[in-house]
Amino acid sequence: MVDFASVRAIDFHTHAEEPCGMHSDDGYDDLQAAMASYFKAGFTHPPTMVETAAHYRSLNIAAVIFPVDAERETGYRRYPNEEVAATAAEHADVLIPFASIDPAKGKLGAREARRLVADFGIQGFKFHPTMQGFYPNDRMAYPLYEAIAETGKPMLFHTGQTGVGAGMPGGNGMRLKYSNPLYVDDVATDFPDTPIVLAHPSFPWQDEALAVATHKPNVYID
Repeated sequence: MVDFASVRAIDFHTHAEEPCGMHSDDGYDDLQAAMASYFKAGFTHPPTMVETAAHYRSLNIAAVIFPVDAERETGYRRYPNEEVAATAAEHADVLIPFASIDPAKGKLGAREARRLVADFGIQGFKFHPTMQGFYPNDRMAYPLYEAIAETGKPMLFHTGQTGVGAGMPGGNGMRLKYSNPLYVDDVATDFPDTPIVLAHPSFPWQDEALAVATHKPNVYID
């Protein structure tokens, strides 16, 4: 378990992706290559979770790590939440596992959320509205939100523009409108006891992010 008193910092936003690019038929390798170019990453495939753990350990920094369940919207295979949790447990001194569940799964997703917390030690949940193709305040997502609220775990929402699909024709189908942080205001209103984190500076909606975070005491910016 992370010794929060001794680490220098906590990186609240770390992706786990290495198994996602092992399927040449779904185009994920092309997406990864485009993202690596966009971010000037210097590699075409992301590091493994084990490599990620070693990197953060060398810096004395802990990291919240998660997959993104966007199979329905993108066709890209997801990194199973259970595998992320299992690897994080092997590196529990630096890795804090979050899960990702497509909100369209409804009650099935709600059951999965409860199970992941109870059986796999999941500490929070990541949403990427642009990749998952939904507005955060869509009532479709509420059964999942309700289950997460029951567990007391935080929710982390991608907000603003994204490097996913950047520079690819049509942005690789990614629609930026879903990630306006103002849509999260409804979620914060309806789940006032659930910690909610807005990821990134929310460009070009920085004012909206600041408005929500300063108005709702359960909303933070990473």
